Amino acid sequence: MDDMRGIILREATVGDILIIENYTIEETPYTVKPMDAMTESLHESEKHPILVLDEDIMVGFFILQTGDTILNYCSNLHAILLKAHSVDKHYLKQGYGKASIEKLPSFINEHFPSITEIILLIDHDNISGQMMYIKSGFENTKNKVKELGGYKFIYSKKLTNEKK
Repeated sequence: MDDMRGIILREATVGDILIIENYTIEETPYTVKPMDAMTESLHESEKHPILVLDEDIMVGFFILQTGDTILNYCSNLHAILLKAHSVDKHYLKQGYGKASIEKLPSFINEHFPSITEIILLIDHDNISGQMMYIKSGFENTKNKVKELGGYKFIYSKKLTNEKK
C-alpha cells in the first residue's frame, strides 16, 4: 500500500475486543499477541494499548508505557516505553510497521504532551526490526538489558514536542 495517510493510531478500549480477537501475528519470540497484552494492561493505568488502523481495519498494535518502569532503561522521567509492536500477518511487508512508527511522535505529542523521548527494547538478533527503527529515527543507546532469557538493545528517539 503506497498511501499511508489514512493510517490512524488510537488507544484501544474494551469495545475493541472483537477486532483485536481477529488480529493474528506470526509466531515469533519478538512480540506478544495483542489480546494477551490487552489483558495484562486492563488494570494498569500506565500501559496504553494502541491500535494501528487503516480505515476500520486493525493492521497493527503496540503498547505505550509510562511511569517508573522507564527508569529501568533510561534516566529521563519524561520518556515513554514502546512495547509489543506488531503488524497483523495479513498486512506484513506493506509498510504498516514503518508508517505506525512514523506517526508515533505526533500521536505522543498530542496525547502525552510532557513526553520528550521514546524508548524501546529490541532483541539483539532482531536485525530487521533494528533496521526499521533506525530508518525511523531511533538510535541505539549502546546500552542493553537482559530480559526473558536474552539480551535486548535499548533504542531511543528524542521528540521535539511540535505539533505536526
